[in-house]
Formats: sequence, structure tokens, C-alpha cells
Amino acid sequence: MIRNFAVMMLALAAALPIAHAQQKRIAVTMIVEVPQLLDVKRGLIEELGRLGYREGQNLAVDYSHAAGSFPTQQQIAKKIVGDKPDVIVPITTPSAIVMVQAAKDANIPIVFSTVTDPLRAKVVATLARPGGLVTGVSDLAPIELHLKLMKEMVPGAKRLGVLMNPSLPNTQTYLETLKQLAPAAGLTIVESAAPQTTNVQAAALNLVGKADMIYIPNDTTVYSALEAAIKVATDNRLPLFCGETRSVERGCAASISFDYYDVGVATAQMVKKVLDGAKPGDLDVNVLKDSYKNFQLWINIKTATGMGLAISDDLRKRAAKLF
Repeated sequence: MIRNFAVMMLALAAALPIAHAQQKRIAVTMIVEVPQLLDVKRGLIEELGRLGYREGQNLAVDYSHAAGSFPTQQQIAKKIVGDKPDVIVPITTPSAIVMVQAAKDANIPIVFSTVTDPLRAKVVATLARPGGLVTGVSDLAPIELHLKLMKEMVPGAKRLGVLMNPSLPNTQTYLETLKQLAPAAGLTIVESAAPQTTNVQAAALNLVGKADMIYIPNDTTVYSALEAAIKVATDNRLPLFCGETRSVERGCAASISFDYYDVGVATAQMVKKVLDGAKPGDLDVNVLKDSYKNFQLWINIKTATGMGLAISDDLRKRAAKLF
């Protein structure tokens, strides 16, 4: 009996840390489900597991998405704040804006992910030690690499059509950067606005005859209806490029980007610190492109050919993935 009692007590002692740790709960939310954002979520959860916070064991994950609706994201935010998780992880700029506003008086830590320009979005006041209860990861894209790739693949291009939702803070940042860098690349910018997903096809058609190629920055509105833009580009043999690589799999001609799983990994590393007791405001915002070493070139041979492009052997060799 003494032996059985000792075994039972050891088992109870072993279970206590897990029972205590089960109180840790994070709320993950995103404005819309697209492949690259689901990669972020997967990287986040799997890296947290590697760091000792395992879903279903000592971590509960409440996940939601707003199906592209800003009002729905606002409703979700109210519920998340009411549930009082240990950490809120909004993925995308719209989700981060809504969550920061909803939680401003709730004393809940927030670690955002895939927020292109946290300063313009006003989710933090500074990137270094932002103070307060908010920090996170910026996925600001390597625009210089994108322009270089597009000019390599369409060397005679003079007019770059930019298909975007101009109301999004991240798109405004990309548009400003493009306008600054385009002259050195011998390009002028032609804008075409798609304020809603239902406008994407018409906005793409608006660029036919006005642009030599199309670029879609990391814009959740356009990505939600990406196939409509791809069809216009293919029907009119107009090369179309995207700001991240998972959209190449969907039909963009090419891109150079992060592996968005790695963006989730970087986010998890910050979430872990907060779960362990760190104050978000003491953690610098991670502008990932400044330290990232694994940018990958993806090319969709089939759709690129349909858009009038010839893919050189050199490009094929440099590509991490070909479709």
C-alpha cells in the first residue's frame, strides 16, 4: 500500500505543472483565411509546442476568423476580450487594429503577426520597446527584391499596375515605397483600386492597356479574390506578380518572399516570452525582413507562360519551387 501511495503521489506531482499550465490560453484571430495566413497559424502553434506550450496539453487555443468582414472582426474582438485569454494573437493588420482598440482597457497582452506597418496602423507608438501591452511581428515585404525580379522577367516594362485596396494601412505603406523605388527601376506606377473583393475583377480589367505588368502587394482584400485577377491577367497576357509566394501556387507568375510558416515561428517566440511573464511593451517589434535569411523565389511556369512570359533556365535554377 505504501508503494502504491508513493506511486500515486508521484503521478499527482507530475500532473500538477500540467494542470497549472493548462490555464494558459491564447486567442488567435485573422480577418480572412488565405493560405499564407494559415501557414502563420500553423507555424505559431507548432513552434509553441516545441517551446513547451502544447495545444491540448498545457495550452488552449481559441481560433476565429472574420471571413473578410471588418464588422465581423469587431464582433469577434468583443467576445475575445470578454473571454480574457492570457494572450491575444491577431494575424493581419485589420485584425490587429480591431483587437488593440477592443482590448485597450482590458489589460490583456497582445502579440500581433503579419502587420506590415505597425506604426501607420497605430497598433504601437514605436518599434523599439513600444511600451504598453502590444508588440509583435511585421511582415514588411522586400519590395526591392520584387522590383528587381519583375524587371528581370519583364525587361521592357515601363508601367507597373498596382492592384490594391487603398484603405488598408499596409497597402498605403507599400504604395509609398513603390513610388519611391520605381523611378530607379525605370517604372511608373499606375494605381487601380479594389476597395472590396467584388471590385477585384473590374480593378484588374482597368489595368489592361494601361500597365505592362501588375503587382499585388500583401493585400487581404485582393488576395481574397485573387483568382479573378489571375483570370484577367491570363486572358490578356498581362504578367501578374504578388507580394508573397503562396499566391504563386494559386496562379501569380512569381514572387520572392518569406516562408510564412517562419513568420508564425517568429510570432510564437514572442508569445512564449509573454506567456512566461514578459511585458509586451519591453519586447521590440520584430521587423522580420531585416534579419530574415531564407527568402525564396517561387515561379508558376504554367500561368507565367499564359501571361506571355518566357522563363529562363537561370530563373528555373534559382527557384525554390516551380509549379
